[in-house]
Amino acid sequence: MLTTKAVFNRKLDDFEPKNCVIEKVVALTSHEYDKFSENMLADYDFIRDNKDLQYFGEDATCHCILVVGEERDDGILVQGEGYDYARYAAFLPNASLFLAAVMEQEQSAEKQTVARGLKLKDLMSMPWEDIHLIHSDEDIDLAALCEFKSDTLTDAGKKEWADILEADVHRIFTGEYGLQIEVSGVKPQRLSDFSYMLAGYCSVQDYEKWVTQKLEATLAETNSEPQSEHQKIKVLMVEPHETPYVAEIGNDLASMQKAVGGNIQAVDLASYVSLVCNEEGKLLEMEGNRSLGKDILVGNFFIAGYNDEGEFISLTEEQIEKYTQEFLTPESFTKEQIEEATGFTSISF
Repeated sequence: MLTTKAVFNRKLDDFEPKNCVIEKVVALTSHEYDKFSENMLADYDFIRDNKDLQYFGEDATCHCILVVGEERDDGILVQGEGYDYARYAAFLPNASLFLAAVMEQEQSAEKQTVARGLKLKDLMSMPWEDIHLIHSDEDIDLAALCEFKSDTLTDAGKKEWADILEADVHRIFTGEYGLQIEVSGVKPQRLSDFSYMLAGYCSVQDYEKWVTQKLEATLAETNSEPQSEHQKIKVLMVEPHETPYVAEIGNDLASMQKAVGGNIQAVDLASYVSLVCNEEGKLLEMEGNRSLGKDILVGNFFIAGYNDEGEFISLTEEQIEKYTQEFLTPESFTKEQIEEATGFTSISF
């Protein structure tokens, strides 16, 4: 059984659907959308501000805007015909699925443009995983965003990074770094800083202030007992230009991705000991960290133990001492050295 919403007309002989062109997607908060959908004959700023996009063209084609709401499945097509209210309106059921289908088509194309006026914040109405934000005018340092959706940022985070959320989306496509979203209208360095912040390259204080901590909140709400020790593991963290240090991280994929700034890959150092680093570190041109055999590790990595089931576990004190000494001295590498270094066999997650 399928469920949806629709507008029915009694004893209708012919629907007579009109051709329409969606010139812009206007994303409202859930409260604003509900208010608009319940009183469409009132004047609204977003209709007035987009008057030039609403008109009847050749062959009576209706050029309109699509109004959607945060966490709302449906949408409303609006053509104000020069007025500040929805003089012509059409209900579009499952608008979020419609937009998702459009995005999927764009992702599979070599190069596709998106609807004019689409902002980065508009994409947050749908969940995105493992994406890279790129700038249309300048190459920037990239970091993988493991998750990007409506509740990724806190209110403080949305305020702090408002300029990024207002960036114009040009295209969504699959490129060298996987799924990429190309934007403009924002400073390139700010875009890079935003990506690195979401990947965990910022202070713990800022990260907890700007990024919603759903995992921790869920555990706190559903489990009144203290967290068991196995929910966190003790690892040896190694960062570029720094001496190794012991850290406790969550024994889950999201926490490990945060620790290395993206998708992880594990390399066996010894029996029951793995080195975990960023799978795309070299593609993202992360800074050189340590040499390992004929290869050069880039970006942050950590060392953890694992058991017979392949599950990560805490290092022993002896293992911590051993690998602290092995990776004690920070190293420096040129870009050419990193590019020429050979790879190693790894397991991706």
